Amino acid sequence: MLPPLIPPFRYAIVEDEVYRGAYPKKRNYRFLKRLKLKTMLSLTPDPPVPELLEFCQSQNIRNIRLEVSKVKDNVPLSYSRAIQSVQIIIDPSNLPIFIHCLDGANVTGLVVTCLRKLQMWSVPSCMSEFLRYLRGGVISSEESEFIEKFTGEIEIPCTIPHWLWGGRVTSNKHPRLKLKFLDPRVVEQSEQKKDGKNIEVDNKDDYRERVNGEKEVVSRTIQALSLEGLDDINDLNVEKF
Repeated sequence: MLPPLIPPFRYAIVEDEVYRGAYPKKRNYRFLKRLKLKTMLSLTPDPPVPELLEFCQSQNIRNIRLEVSKVKDNVPLSYSRAIQSVQIIIDPSNLPIFIHCLDGANVTGLVVTCLRKLQMWSVPSCMSEFLRYLRGGVISSEESEFIEKFTGEIEIPCTIPHWLWGGRVTSNKHPRLKLKFLDPRVVEQSEQKKDGKNIEVDNKDDYRERVNGEKEVVSRTIQALSLEGLDDINDLNVEKF
């Protein structure tokens, strides 16, 4: 009989191929194998235990550890560490990825919140998700301030996951964060798309004039058919404008 599949404590799916949870234990390894991970992001005060590193090595999982202090009275995560984490998560070459801290709550939750802000979630929505994984269900004033004031420059890779802005860049600006594109052509393509939209706006009068002309033709056709005694005009395949 096979052993049960036990996910890490506070395990959850953040996005497609992005998972979160608490520090993996040996009983969680069989479950983690099923995720076919490429990367494990460890946000911990100490390096991962040898047992976890051996598991990662055996499964060809790249372990990236960013040092983050234990949660005490203040927020242990710095903005620079949060930005580093987000940049790792949005790089498709690192997916699928499992993000964990010690308990899967505060530190991991703050990193996910920063990712959500990059995804242009509202602050109340970010906090609502963050609260879902806290023990007491109460967010501290320091954590609330961290989420609200999170800013910085984030490097955007040449390709992005489909869950980030629909997988394509439509603007080179963000309402809350600074963006640095590793591929300048992405910004150029974005500007070209904007120019194309402007052309469409310039041609709006011509389009309206053409549509009005077509509507007039349809109207005259219906009138002519009525005069010929064709009562069942509804059967005609006439486009409505």
